Amino acid sequence: MPQAIAKKDHLLSYLLIIVFMGLFGLWIKGIEIETGRQQAGLIIFSLGFVMLSAYVIAQIVKIAKLPLITGYIIAGILAGPYVSGFLTVEMVERLRLIDDLALSFIALMAGAELRLSSLKLRGKSIALNILLISFCVFSLVVLLMLYAGNHFNVTSNLEPIYLLVFAILLGVICIARSPSSAIAIIDEVRADGPFTSTVLGVTIVMDVLIIIFFTFAMAISRIIVTPGGVINIWLIVVLVGEIFITFLIGAILGKVISIYTDRVGRDFLLFLLFIAFGVTRISLWLNDYMIVHFKMSLYLEPLLICMTAGFFVQNFSRFGTYFVDSLRRMSLLIYALFFSLAGASLSFESLAVCWPLALTLVLVRATGIFGGTWVAGKICHDPPVFNQNAWMSYLTQAGVAIGLAVLAARQFPEIGDHLNTVVLAIIAVNQIIGPITFKMALNRVGESGKR
Repeated sequence: MPQAIAKKDHLLSYLLIIVFMGLFGLWIKGIEIETGRQQAGLIIFSLGFVMLSAYVIAQIVKIAKLPLITGYIIAGILAGPYVSGFLTVEMVERLRLIDDLALSFIALMAGAELRLSSLKLRGKSIALNILLISFCVFSLVVLLMLYAGNHFNVTSNLEPIYLLVFAILLGVICIARSPSSAIAIIDEVRADGPFTSTVLGVTIVMDVLIIIFFTFAMAISRIIVTPGGVINIWLIVVLVGEIFITFLIGAILGKVISIYTDRVGRDFLLFLLFIAFGVTRISLWLNDYMIVHFKMSLYLEPLLICMTAGFFVQNFSRFGTYFVDSLRRMSLLIYALFFSLAGASLSFESLAVCWPLALTLVLVRATGIFGGTWVAGKICHDPPVFNQNAWMSYLTQAGVAIGLAVLAARQFPEIGDHLNTVVLAIIAVNQIIGPITFKMALNRVGESGKR
């Protein structure tokens, strides 16, 4: 009883703080901005204000036993351009650099959470889940679009050939999930065990494979829309080369982190932030340089580089535990930053335009995930509680899916607007419900608090 009263008092305190901050935010927005320096200062202040709000709202949802990142996302939604307008679309775009930094930092943690011992122990389960989830989700999404696509406003005007391309690309994009959300939930509830290892392995390995799947889907789509088209082998060779170079750079970076930890040791978190920032910037600069000077694209995915570096430090150095502990000390700030900006970026305009198709695809995707995880669990003889709850762990989607949709839109402008709109709407739903269902799954299988 005293505990319930304390929670009620805390809830009232947090609600009063939010009301006060909301009124203060409205006052700040009413101030006229005259110079570029004032504009830059307002953006920095707004970011700090939103992060503080995210922390308070996260404490409110924590009382309701919801994930902290749900609070961060809600704070971003409330502050974003589609609700209060405290953060404008322009502000969100200007903060994209900080967003990339946070995502690269989370990727370091994702790689560091993968241990070879766990991968070897759960390798069969991870491989089967990846295979079956990918097949079930892709098949159901493609079948839905081919047989019912003409009944939805967004896709009713597409020609049959472009509806097929739309279905193929959307099917692959729906396979993608969000490692950042998975890492945040696992870290929050301190989960550990075979179920957690499997989910983490599937999520991170899929983040690598989805790029390969999407490249093949793009090649097949070009053949479909081009009379007499053939597969461009050169694209596949370049893709393999890019992935190899990415892993190599990640391994070298992991070695650099290990040497720095051994020889210097101090200012470690600052060094990791520098690494995360440098990888993103250099990767983008290198791609632009290759296009300008050699007329060819060489895109090295910064997230894969960071994941590989974290994996290398964890499994091939003696600093794995220290590395993970250091990352976790920064995790609260990084998660609040990343997920509040993610909430502000969610497009509710897209959801309003195509909510019938978006909600249908969310349900179809969840059905495919359930089918894939259930069959994989049966084959691997997993406990029934695993089979019943595994699907709840794979619903979240975020940046990777958006990036793939943008790439597809550039290659196929005939379906670009349709695809972007639908993908953004699906993410708006999955990014809200996914963290909640994943936390429920970890609690139900009994792996929360095991670390």
